[in-house]
Amino acid sequence: MKKRGKTPTRRDPGPPSLADIPFRELVQLDEELRALREQYISAPAEKRRSAAQWAHDHAHASMLMAQAMGAPDMVHPTWHDAAAPLAIDPDFAPAILAVGSLEYQYGRVDEALRLFLKLTTLPPDTEDLAEIIDTAGDFLIDQDDAERAGQLYAAAAEAYPKVALYHVGLGYCLAVAGQFEESVEQHQRAVALEPDNHVHLNDLGYTLLQAARFDEAEEVLQRAVKLAPPDFPRAKANLDHLRKLRSEP
Repeated sequence: MKKRGKTPTRRDPGPPSLADIPFRELVQLDEELRALREQYISAPAEKRRSAAQWAHDHAHASMLMAQAMGAPDMVHPTWHDAAAPLAIDPDFAPAILAVGSLEYQYGRVDEALRLFLKLTTLPPDTEDLAEIIDTAGDFLIDQDDAERAGQLYAAAAEAYPKVALYHVGLGYCLAVAGQFEESVEQHQRAVALEPDNHVHLNDLGYTLLQAARFDEAEEVLQRAVKLAPPDFPRAKANLDHLRKLRSEP
């Protein structure tokens, strides 16, 4: 028996988005992103960076406006808002972070890591580079992906060995993997770079505790407590925990 009525037509899925394909493909297929890339690819670096910063700030301002208006569905920038600055300037660190985070959330974890690792190839005087790389590392850790976070921090520590923050991040990831001696080594490097940093001292002391090097741990934690401000009770708590462990039979 023939079916009566019109055959339904298939809905046009529309152009692809970052949810469908990685940015490196999307920038060639999306007309607006491709136009931005072509417009700025030969522009002076300063002009390219300025345009990328404007696009990034515009997306952030839209997010703040949405928050102020109580429009929760608009709080997070769209994938296009996040991708536009990277189309303008492929080396714009905040955009690399934003697009890399979206790639991860869309399930392309290796593509995300590829972008995050690109951050470790940027000039060391790139504005806020250490904070941006550390934010990328924290993002991966929040996704319970300490393995990829460790790869990122290891690359950063190799590229910029005099930045303590990268050794701290790598040390944390090594400890998560149960590699306590290797973790101690990284935290020692951070303390060597910033010997009066109470946070680094606390992290080193706790990792020494994890490695069952109790005498060294107590000495380092005592230094951390001495240098720590009143609003940093963690060092004192770790020292008390260590002394309790040592008093147990």
